[in-house]
Amino acid sequence: MAGRGVTDFAPVLLWGERTAARLSREGLAQAASRDEPCLSAAHVSLYELGKRIPQLSTLTALARALGIEVRALLVPVDTADLARLRVEAGIRQRDLARMLGLPQARWSRTERGLAAAEALVLVRAADVLRRPYEVVARSAVHTRRTALSAPAHRARPREMTMQETTLATYAP
Repeated sequence: MAGRGVTDFAPVLLWGERTAARLSREGLAQAASRDEPCLSAAHVSLYELGKRIPQLSTLTALARALGIEVRALLVPVDTADLARLRVEAGIRQRDLARMLGLPQARWSRTERGLAAAEALVLVRAADVLRRPYEVVARSAVHTRRTALSAPAHRARPREMTMQETTLATYAP
């Protein structure tokens, strides 16, 4: 979705990888601009300072320019969920769903743990994500368990008032 950055992005890791590659911010921006034309040294600075979160396409372009995998720029985790595996592979949700032959809404529910994934889909996902099937299957189980253990969100009824008169009570 437009406007959302990769939430697991670790600014200090970008800085570390850039300095290890002996690139200036300008040099990294120029190298990454092959894939992401509007990237500037100012953007790189904002990302490194944690004042801005890059989109997946920008993060992928930065990783390619540095010669590393996207996961090297993300906060390390013990057990990744399905969305994290997709982001690490640098693939948008819409594109992965298309590659798996699923509607995006179906894959979105699977990534959020709201729908169980079929084994055949996980086999194809492992292939597309270039990860072992066991890792993808473990992530699917982790994602589903996390979603099932989360408390249900219920909207509280609200009162609509106008000039001190209660009109109606509704629940959105």
